[in-house]
Amino acid sequence: MPNTYLIVLPLLSFVITGIVCLMYTGRVKVQRVLYMIGSGFAFGCAVKLIIEVNTFGILHIQVGGWEAPFGITVIVDRLAAVMVAITTLLGFVTSLYSFSGRTISKTKKRVGFFVSLSFMLAGITGSFITGDLFNLYVWFEVMLISSFVLITLGSERDQLEGGLKYVVINFVASSFLLLAIGVLYGTTGNINMAALAENLKDPELSAVTQIASVFLLISFGAKAALFPLFFWLPTSYHTPPIAIVSIIAGLLTKVGVYTLIRTYTLLFPLENNYIQMILLVLACLTMVIGVLGAIAQKDIRKVLSFNLISKIGFLVLGLAIYTPLALAGTIFYMLHHILVKTNLFFVTGLVREISGSYDSKQIKGLYDAAPMLSFIFIVLCFTLVGIPPFSGFWGKFMLVDAGLKAHYYIPAGVLLFTSLLTLYSMMKVWQEAFLSKLPVGSEQLLNEGVFIKQHKLMYAAVVLLLCCTLGVSFYPQPLMDYAYKAAEQLLDPSQYIHTVLGEN
Repeated sequence: MPNTYLIVLPLLSFVITGIVCLMYTGRVKVQRVLYMIGSGFAFGCAVKLIIEVNTFGILHIQVGGWEAPFGITVIVDRLAAVMVAITTLLGFVTSLYSFSGRTISKTKKRVGFFVSLSFMLAGITGSFITGDLFNLYVWFEVMLISSFVLITLGSERDQLEGGLKYVVINFVASSFLLLAIGVLYGTTGNINMAALAENLKDPELSAVTQIASVFLLISFGAKAALFPLFFWLPTSYHTPPIAIVSIIAGLLTKVGVYTLIRTYTLLFPLENNYIQMILLVLACLTMVIGVLGAIAQKDIRKVLSFNLISKIGFLVLGLAIYTPLALAGTIFYMLHHILVKTNLFFVTGLVREISGSYDSKQIKGLYDAAPMLSFIFIVLCFTLVGIPPFSGFWGKFMLVDAGLKAHYYIPAGVLLFTSLLTLYSMMKVWQEAFLSKLPVGSEQLLNEGVFIKQHKLMYAAVVLLLCCTLGVSFYPQPLMDYAYKAAEQLLDPSQYIHTVLGEN
């Protein structure tokens, strides 16, 4: 028998951790220990949840005893399970990285870092496992409020400006989600996603279907930073402390991508309709605009932020192609990108610690001063770009192969072209910050051996994520198989619907 209680344990772990940390406001060491225990427990439960889903298939429970579609449905399939697992992993690793007072000051930790981080991760986890649109909205708001607090933690001017843009665009996105919920509930009387999937098959509801579909595209597209609603990301992601921006960059936009996948496989399947063509065009534009923005930047955080936007285009392209291979490529690439992008921001934080700057034009001599850090950075760059045999190559290969097989030659070409530009943007940073020599007579950078001793846990977090990335790079087949099974599950929504509604 499956242990269905595992579905809610990661979520409850983060909620309880946040509440208990709130009770110890001002006691940073206690909060840190509580957060590490809570996030570690959540990760253990998430790993067990993947095993259960692999063994028994889709799992779900009805909260409060009400049967679907009237009660609150919590449901986990293969995609949701792996997204919960990687969320809890990053939650734990971030606790290691943030141990250093240099990444986040003790004052900022005292005023709510661990509390806000716990509730943000709860909001992300809840978004992955909810089975109805209203609770999706609720978890979005939990995530939004908590992430806004994290982005503005410290109340510096640039943080407040970036945070304001972030919260405004997300408020607009949430408003469109509410509009879609209103349209769907007013027409069908349901907000349960499984029940809606059945109701929306009625051809008489085609007009309503189109309106709601567009509203959800705007809402989730904005949260995913899809063109043209991406402008909030580069203006807000370079302002918070690096430990905060690392996990936000790794996870928040993926929630938007996840909900796009769920929407257009379950509620409004993409079967040669106009939404599919819109997604194809938006994916290509997102890839190109994002990478061009990265090339123009000199702040490493902004380079990574714009490259993040470009890679959202990769993920949406796989959804738009809408074949099992393409969706499997999207899932594989999304998991790879979460690990790599988070780790690149972690490494950028270490670059700032050793050099005193995020500006690649001002940083000199890193390769000579910190060879280990330089090695990690270049490996992550190759992985991000998708150079064989690293994990980015396997995900990119799956997407290009799917595009060519489906005769989407131009989008596949755009993906390859933007990969070359991504390589250029990252090699520009490598050349300027790492390979260039310090001017004669300038102050030497700190010896790396001494630096590692001072930042042991930051390095531990980086190495842990690097090991995960290298594991996927050199042994990609297990994750490929899992991603393909998850894609097949998504493209056959009858399994999801039957699990929630049963014979009815």
